[in-house]
Amino acid sequence: MRIQNVGALFIKQGKDCIKNAPVLLLFFIYPVVSLILTQAMKEQAGSSELFVSIFATMHAVFTPIVAASSFIAEEREKNTLRVLIMSNVTLREYLLSVGGFILLANLLTGCSFILYGPVKSILLFILAMAAGSLISIVLGSCIGLFLKNAAAANGISVPIGILFAFLPMLANFNEKIAAVADLTYAGQLGRLMAGKEVSPSGFIVIAFNLAILSLISGLLYKRSLLAE
Repeated sequence: MRIQNVGALFIKQGKDCIKNAPVLLLFFIYPVVSLILTQAMKEQAGSSELFVSIFATMHAVFTPIVAASSFIAEEREKNTLRVLIMSNVTLREYLLSVGGFILLANLLTGCSFILYGPVKSILLFILAMAAGSLISIVLGSCIGLFLKNAAAANGISVPIGILFAFLPMLANFNEKIAAVADLTYAGQLGRLMAGKEVSPSGFIVIAFNLAILSLISGLLYKRSLLAE
């Protein structure tokens, strides 16, 4: 793996993101909505903590899934990925640059929650945001590698992103949903964002989710390598 290739692709990804308004807006939707709601209902006790935890979780889960799948599927649809590979750029370098850009962009915009919302532990919040974004990027990469066009990728990634993003919130109102949410990284991430205690089994769930998705992405990576 060559760092110069990753760096060049990272810059390219940033320029492409600026030109892609729908994806660019994804990084700002949840922070802005959370800011509006916390300011509008700041007189109600506990509302700020609730909104920040809910929308920060959505930001860490939904945004990277849709962004990663959209970027990768669009590159495959336009055959840009094939051109990059023919230019001595490996898929591993490409995926690392895409994931790195999305992770950095999501962390930078996600840290805005700290500025206007009460966060019990800033370090824990940032670590939770990073871990959630990383796993979501891997999930989004799986979708992008599995599907060959952006329309199909968006059609799959958006409902999957909504499902995982809303699970932690719905878990507060239904015990059965809570049991299901606890088996997903999104559910455990929601607990971390809310400042709740996460048991050792919760961290095992997060690690297991990452391992499974990484395995799937590795298999899809090999398939894409042969296809390209």
